Amino acid sequence: MMMFRNNVQATSSKVLAMMMTRSLRYSSSSSSASAASASAASAAASGAVERMPKFLVTGSTGQLGVQLVSLLRSTFGAASTLATDVRLPTDQNMLNEGPYAFLDVTNGDAVRRLADQHEATHIVHLASLLSAVGEANPELALRIGNEGTKNVLEAARDCEGGSPRTVYAPSSIAVFGPSAGKVAGDKSHLMPSTVYGITKVHLELLGAYYRKKYGVDFRSLRYPGVVSATPGGGGTTDWSMDMLMYARQMLSDKAAGKTTTAIPFECFLKKDTFLPYVSMDDTLNETVKFMSASQPPQCTYSVSGLSFTPEQLHESIRRHIPEFEVTYNPCAVRQKIADSWPDSCEDSAARRDWSWNPAVSTADALVDQILFHEDADDAGEQNLQKATIK
Repeated sequence: MMMFRNNVQATSSKVLAMMMTRSLRYSSSSSSASAASASAASAAASGAVERMPKFLVTGSTGQLGVQLVSLLRSTFGAASTLATDVRLPTDQNMLNEGPYAFLDVTNGDAVRRLADQHEATHIVHLASLLSAVGEANPELALRIGNEGTKNVLEAARDCEGGSPRTVYAPSSIAVFGPSAGKVAGDKSHLMPSTVYGITKVHLELLGAYYRKKYGVDFRSLRYPGVVSATPGGGGTTDWSMDMLMYARQMLSDKAAGKTTTAIPFECFLKKDTFLPYVSMDDTLNETVKFMSASQPPQCTYSVSGLSFTPEQLHESIRRHIPEFEVTYNPCAVRQKIADSWPDSCEDSAARRDWSWNPAVSTADALVDQILFHEDADDAGEQNLQKATIK
């Protein structure tokens, strides 16, 4: 087990009792708060599972979904989390380690039926079309983003268990446009330049409406670019993962005694495009913390871990691979989107209200984590651990 996964598991163990206490309202709403707390402690001590939260996750085969499903199952039990999507996962572990079902979030009856059948206390709504893909198919992006969100919130409001379900549905820095300025936060002007951003503004506003009118515990984080050593899903910040995966492969080839490629990595953004990011490790840790905390004062929070440019990430990688080269061939669509987003996000409210505290705050730390610590296949991981390129 690598450092990356250990860090996440350490955080998840801390929130287990909190999440169990919150979930008691679904099974014993007439008990007092003190009795609920005592019961949760007793359940945690005895290993009982009847009071565990249960999750329905939409869009579970995406970049975040695969790892979040794995974390929820390892924390709350394999049967706790029903993974869903409109396609089968490429990672067979998702099918082998817990329940999986086909779900089109634009089908409201199907969303409600699966949530009821699974007895879900929480719906984690990840299904969406990312920025660049959404611009290529805006009609589908609107259907998934707007209809899907409404259907999830309706399933949370009108459930067989009586009490509304908790909904966690991430937002994005795509809600901002040029009018937000270079440093954006919770109170910044929302005027997105993409259909993806429009669907996220809709998500935030509709979630807040359902919280106020129906008592749905809706929560959302405005993610910046989430960086991991996995392929992206059509987002504007995918270049960062592509570059790191390219570098990681070079390290693995070198450690295995293979000839490394002399072909430069091609980046689809300009070298000086400054944008905010967060590591996948921090995204998982802090998202579970946010879902586990008592209901926060706000529905939606802006968050960030660090900001950097493609050139800065390139230079950081060169600490380990001096021969690593990059060429820049900006994509007109993605560059225009990136230019409309802020350089960084102000997240003081998240730090104050529920202790947002990302561990990775520099490009060097991010590079080191992904090149040497994130999970990989066994052979590749052994090669990476032995790699030394001077």
